[in-house]
Amino acid sequence: MSSLRWPPAPLPPPDQDGYQAAPADPGTGPGGAAAPPSPSRGAAPLPTRPARGAHRPAHQRPPSGSGPSTGPVTGPQAGYPPTAGQHAARHGGRADGQQRLPSPPASSAASADPLLAQGVSEVLALVASRLDDGAAPDTVMPMIRDAARAWAERRARSGMPVPSPSDREALAQAVYDQRYGLGPLAAYLRDPAVENIDVNGCDQVWITYATGERVLAPPIAASDDALIELTRTWAARGGQTSRDFSAAAPLVNVALAGGARLTATMAVTPRPCLSVRRHGQLDVTLSRLVQLGTVDQTVAAFLAAAVRSRCNIIVTGGVNAGKTTLLRALASEIPPGERVATLETEYELYLHGTARHPDVIAFESREANSEGVGGISLHDLIAHALRHNPQRILVGEVRRSEIMPMLEAMNSGQDGSMCTLHANSPGEAFDRILILGLRGGLALAERAIHILVGMAVDLIVHVRRRYDGHRTVRYVSEILEVMPPGDTDRPSVNRLFLPGSTGLAAAAHSPSPGMMARLQAAGFQPAMLDHQRLTARTDGRR
Repeated sequence: MSSLRWPPAPLPPPDQDGYQAAPADPGTGPGGAAAPPSPSRGAAPLPTRPARGAHRPAHQRPPSGSGPSTGPVTGPQAGYPPTAGQHAARHGGRADGQQRLPSPPASSAASADPLLAQGVSEVLALVASRLDDGAAPDTVMPMIRDAARAWAERRARSGMPVPSPSDREALAQAVYDQRYGLGPLAAYLRDPAVENIDVNGCDQVWITYATGERVLAPPIAASDDALIELTRTWAARGGQTSRDFSAAAPLVNVALAGGARLTATMAVTPRPCLSVRRHGQLDVTLSRLVQLGTVDQTVAAFLAAAVRSRCNIIVTGGVNAGKTTLLRALASEIPPGERVATLETEYELYLHGTARHPDVIAFESREANSEGVGGISLHDLIAHALRHNPQRILVGEVRRSEIMPMLEAMNSGQDGSMCTLHANSPGEAFDRILILGLRGGLALAERAIHILVGMAVDLIVHVRRRYDGHRTVRYVSEILEVMPPGDTDRPSVNRLFLPGSTGLAAAAHSPSPGMMARLQAAGFQPAMLDHQRLTARTDGRR
């Protein structure tokens, strides 16, 4: 039985922007290649890479002998640990063979090692009837450890190799992950450096770290059919309501405990695919974003005053740009005595149940069942949420026709409401809103929609994401003040903050008198804008 020590050595501390240091150039062994470490004495041999197509469902396997031979694969293969260079790059260790590399996460090894996978299933069968849903780890782990010890003793009496205490502990953790977590993916989610997990079939697993590094990880299931079964289990128990994952419902999105979101697809792709996206900054504030380099002190003070003065704000940006994190930070400025309603397709804001926001009612939309009934959309929820007397409404992400009731709520007494919207630039947000409204069957002229936007929205805050060669950088680049249409059909805008020399938002124009009065009443000091502009001009002359 292979060693299953995990987690690896701790990561180096974050740099001044809050991201992990850039990975070093991966080291190589003799001859320019880093071979996987040899199994420890008495360990079971590592499994070999399955034959081409063997992992796929029977109806998707290619004919025998068809296609080119399998070429070299980068990253760990079929249960092999990361190479020395990969581990040293990610965890700061040595790649010269002087330091022993830890094995993959226990859950990942369980899927790659048939013996361990058998142990997980057998131990789980021993204790399944005593493991209650939602039980705390401190309650169930002693039972699981006892079952793992009994399983090991049975193997010893049968003359089989006896697992070490550390192997038994890894087995117990794998059993717990299988019952209560994401099985072979749970160990990756415990690693704070992991940002995203992308799976293309059972044997192609990509781990994206906060540094921007992407690593090919060991397989997480024995076959694509096994991966589908795993995903079906996660979809059924992961969210607030059970969600179907089948050929009839091949697309599923689920909010997971701990601030992650699972998206899975089958039947409409050649192989089942899933992506797990983590939200690393759950309890985030604007002060924390200053430390991370997302905003500077001036922008943070401006946005804090905008929230306190009950401005209606739309956060825009591309995919994975940090829109939800920024919205969560903006929400931290909402006074704790206010009643807030959050509306999301899958929970991502997680404002409910926190000491910072004691009065939050969190709504989550629901997909229709296989018969097409029972679905609850965000459009339905916004109208319903208004009857729960919220003082603010926060929509995690506007994707469809819910944009119109959201704007109407902003324009009819729900001042201080906020949402996020996919857009490549802040100006593009107006076109996106128009398209979403028309797609939703809104019977209004384009100018009427623009008038509604100009009356409802006060600010648009745009977030960008880039990789600077060393780390992933997310930052606020522009802030627009929005006003009703003037000489044109589109809403008028005042470009308050524009990208500076580093790309971060820098003060450009002063807010309108009405906006400035609201900000000053909330404690904002206009001199901060003048100081930032003066500093920018001084730096430009150097």
